This record gives sequence, structure tokens and C-alpha cells, in this order.
Amino acid sequence: MEADVVIVGAGAAGIGAAITLADAGKKVILLEKGDKYGGAGMFGAQGLFAVESDQQKAAGEHYTIKQAYQELATYGHYRTNLSLTKSILQQSASTISWLDDHGLKTELVANTQEAHQHHPRVYHQYIDKFAGFKRLIRHYQTHGGQLLLNTAGEEILQSGHEIIGVKAKHEEKEFIINCSVVIVADGGFIGNAKMVKKYLSIDPDNLYSMGERKATGDGIRMLAQLGADTRHLGIFENHAASVVSPENHRWHNDTIFSLTNLPFLWVDHAGKRFVDESVCYDFALWGNATYAAGGFYYILLDQRFVDFISNHELNWTDAFERTFKSLAHQQTSHTVGPFSQIDVYLEEAIEMKAAWKAENVADLAMQLHVPATNLRATITRYNSLIKNHADKDFYKPANFLRFPLVQGPFYALKAKSTSLGTIGGIETNEKLEALTAEKTPILGAFVAGNDASGMYDTSYPTLEGISCAFAWNSGRIAGKSAIAFLQKVSSDSVKF
Repeated sequence: MEADVVIVGAGAAGIGAAITLADAGKKVILLEKGDKYGGAGMFGAQGLFAVESDQQKAAGEHYTIKQAYQELATYGHYRTNLSLTKSILQQSASTISWLDDHGLKTELVANTQEAHQHHPRVYHQYIDKFAGFKRLIRHYQTHGGQLLLNTAGEEILQSGHEIIGVKAKHEEKEFIINCSVVIVADGGFIGNAKMVKKYLSIDPDNLYSMGERKATGDGIRMLAQLGADTRHLGIFENHAASVVSPENHRWHNDTIFSLTNLPFLWVDHAGKRFVDESVCYDFALWGNATYAAGGFYYILLDQRFVDFISNHELNWTDAFERTFKSLAHQQTSHTVGPFSQIDVYLEEAIEMKAAWKAENVADLAMQLHVPATNLRATITRYNSLIKNHADKDFYKPANFLRFPLVQGPFYALKAKSTSLGTIGGIETNEKLEALTAEKTPILGAFVAGNDASGMYDTSYPTLEGISCAFAWNSGRIAGKSAIAFLQKVSSDSVKF
């Protein structure tokens, strides 16, 4: 097979690059290891970030590229690639219009997390997502692009320092695609248990992955074989925390889910409190706090609360309610409960080994394998903070200091670190060229989406939709850079 460009991975980054190249008249082959295109950009995301979009201007939203740049630079402690950051931000507004022109429409909506309600609106929610992605692919194909499903990239072939092709594999059959440019965009390595264990700083048993299972680091491996810089592998997209069953990861209970998303008392593996629990209203910070605590914590409840919530409504907000209500264009209730079956559901969670129950604190500590003296001291201290209506330890807002733990039986739910994927990959520049450790571009090799490094320090920022925006925008930029590279190669050949 022959192509100008081979793209590995048909998620948001790969599709963004593919359409950009096809629109420019380039011969493109898009490889997708799975049997469906879209990746996390379609199946995981509901929208993307942008700044200075037409929609924001029409809505009178005053938020500039400069402000977004400064926010991201500060969040990343100036340890990120700021040229790349600015390129992504500058591209973001046009990407909203570009998606609309190519068949995937979006709408500017209120930010979907409670902690971000006073931040200028940046989240552009997909409209008719799955049909929109179909229109994107149809546009790509009608402009000459080829999509090969169930086809994995195996190796990037070089002659000297020039790329000459990609070895691909379809249903156990290997074949060569001759090309001079490769764009790697296959989603990182969250689906590779061996790589995750190598780069994770917590016990892998305490990581609950919501990322792409088929993102197994193939693209990163192929570029590393060409000498690409992999020094920043190991950044995970920490996102909230999840009560999951080690017996069955598909187990879900709405009541238990809601309890997870509320700022009760949390304790770490030592039985100590470690954070203002209202961090649950900012998913990135919540995820970071969980990761920093060792990858898990316990949510503590007592029988008096269980009795209360079984019959009463609580005027707290489920951290995820706004997200779900936003998608459905419904108003957030800012209430939870009553949960009339909470006793039954807690017993279910215990059976699923996601929760524990004990008549007293000492027994609970024994079941959780935490020091009883620590757990007892933590509960005593927390009860005193509630009594005095002031959290002098971690400064949780007083309206969440409401439920002391005084009446057994006592309950604990284990919340695990949750990741949407890996977001640290191959070193790149503002052109999305794959770089060696000496910062030298590998000729004809580009990298985008979760395979690319440089946008993040140790975690992804709190700007909503930023990782999906990075995928789309880095893909489009990689596509444009590939066009410029092909034009230069062609020009140099003519001169020769």
C-alpha cells in the first residue's frame, strides 16, 4: 500500500490529523487497532475546552488566550512546554468552528463541576455526538482518506534518517504501507498493565482505570525505537475516586455512587484524615488528592447518618450531578436522598468487598488494617471540629461539618484512585514533531493526543475539557506540520 501519511490511532487526535491532511489533498491511511473509531475522544468525552471561540464571544464570555495561558502555566508550575501550550490554546477556537464545519457541532454550556461555576465558561459540549463522529469520518473518506479498522501499527520503518513506511497488522496478517510521514496518536498506554505498573507510583491494585483498554503504548514503543525521548512517561489523568468491587468491576449502585461523591470524613491507609473532603467538587484535584494519599482512602459513616439519609433529603450536591444534568439540559437539584434502601445497598457493597461494617471503631480499624489508635483519634478530632463548626485542620467549609461519627455500627467504603488514561508520552514541540533526547526532530515523525508529552506537569489541569481539546488541537497541528514537511520534501526533491 502507498500513502503520503500513515496515522496510527483513530481517536480525536488521529481523526483531527486525518481530516486536516485529506482536506489538503494528501493521501492518508488511518489505522485503528479496534473495530470502532473514535477512541476516548468519542466514547469517553462529552465535549472539549476552547478559549475565544465564536460561541464564547457571542455569549459575552470574557476569557482570553492570555488568561488561559497564564492559568495553565501556573498550574503546571512552569515545568511544561509553554510554546506547545500556547499553540494548543491559539488553535482551540478555530477547532470548534472546524468541527462544526465538518459535521460535529458543539454548544457552549455552563462548566460541569461545582468548583468551576465562577470560572468563565470554556466547555463546548458535543451535540449528537455519535452521528457527528460518523459525519467526520464520512467527510474524511469522501475526500480520499482510507480507514483500516482492526489494524495495528507494528513498526515505523526507516532508511537512514528518513521514514519509508509502516509495518501494520490486520488479523494476524502483516503488511507494509509505504509512506514518508507517520503521525502516532493511539492514546497512550493505560491499557498496558506492565507499563502502568512500571510508571505508576501507587499499587496497581488501587488504580481503577476508565481509560481505553486498547491504548497499550504501541505508538510510544514504535517512536522509542527511533530514538524518541520518553523521559516524561508516567503522568496519569487522575480523575475523582471510585468505589469499585474487586469481585466485579462492572458492579454499580447509584446510592453508593452518590455517597462516594459527597464530602464525608475520609481517612487514608494510616487511619488519618488528609484533605478537605469538599475537594470532591473539583475532579482533577480530587483525583490528585487520592493519588497522593497512596491511591485510596476510606469514607466513614455511622448508623445515625444511615438512619437519617434513609428518610431525609440532604441539601448537599452530588459532585457528579451537575455533569449528568448538564448533558441532559436539566437543572441541578443540589440535594441527595432520601435513600430508602441504603441499608440494603451497604450490605450489597460489603458482599462485593467494597465496604466494611463494624459495631465499634476498634473492630472497624482491624477490618481496614489501620491503627486503631489513629482511627479513634481521627474520629474524636473530627467530631470536635463539627461541634465547634470550624475545620481548623483542613478548612472544609462549615456547611459540610454536619455528621459526627458516634453511633455504631460504623461503615467504611473504599474509594480507589481513578484514571482516564495516561497523558505523558513522547517529547514534542509546538509543531508536534517527535523529538529525541537532544531535542532534535525525528524527520517525518509526529505525535499527538495522549502519546505526546509537554502539556502537563504531574497531572492534568482543572480547566474542563482540556485533555480532549489537546487531542483535537494537537492532531490538527500535527496534520498541518505534516503538510509543511511534505511540501518541503517535495520542494527539496524538485531542487535536487
